[in-house]
Amino acid sequence: MRRTSITAIILFFLLIIFPFGAGLMYALLYSFGIIGMLSHGFTFSHWIEMLASGETWRSFLFTIYIGVIALLVAASLALLYVMTGTKHQRSRTSSFIHLPLTIPAMVAAFFTFQFLSKSGFVSRIFNALHLTAGIDGFPDWVNDQWGIGIIVTHVMLAVPFFIILFQNYYYSEKLETLRELSSTLGASNSQFNRRILVPVLLKKAAAPVALYFIFMLGSYEIPLLLGRQDPQMVSVLVTRKLFRFDLTDIPQGYAIAILYTIIVSALLLFIIKSKSTAHARQAS
Repeated sequence: MRRTSITAIILFFLLIIFPFGAGLMYALLYSFGIIGMLSHGFTFSHWIEMLASGETWRSFLFTIYIGVIALLVAASLALLYVMTGTKHQRSRTSSFIHLPLTIPAMVAAFFTFQFLSKSGFVSRIFNALHLTAGIDGFPDWVNDQWGIGIIVTHVMLAVPFFIILFQNYYYSEKLETLRELSSTLGASNSQFNRRILVPVLLKKAAAPVALYFIFMLGSYEIPLLLGRQDPQMVSVLVTRKLFRFDLTDIPQGYAIAILYTIIVSALLLFIIKSKSTAHARQAS
């Protein structure tokens, strides 16, 4: 058992920690001008330009905005489903709920584009019903400044995951039994949902929900297809700076990637610390 544990640790280090650390070190050296095609020695200039750029902060704010809105909408819809769901409903729709989880992000983005773009399916229906005057009369729901298409796609992919997550906690915490008990004591269904069901589910699912939020922040295919040139989500901005023809943008791209990694790592440490504190309180 001890030898197996040591082997697992070594494999984890070689396959995950070492490649990540090596990539992070390469990005760090490149961002400080120590290595690279146009490097002239150690410098803070790339970081200063990156931090002084309005594009960088617009990208970070836009990324956080997309993640927060998509997370709130998806979690709210999933909670609403669980509030009104029953065992019969769960068994009847379980296969349908799992279906969006099998759709790749790029395919989902194309699906949204075909439906919500100015020449898409919804636009044609609106035009046929004389609700809009052709393509120009349909609102910008794709490649728009508010990221509506990006949010809709993330919600479409996240809602099934949150429904399954909340349902598992609903039955593992025996909330159905608590619902019946509270009903016999005179509590209404809305009171149970507001004071027991929602707080319990959100507390239990806090860590997975936060990790999914981080996943949304780092998504690439969806904002690449459905987003605009400015503002861009961080993943698209970094890729554009690293792989476009302007070699002077590469160090800034690595600097943005490192800044994003620091922010996400801090969020992960906060999640781990909060979870450890919660377990310690339960144990005491």
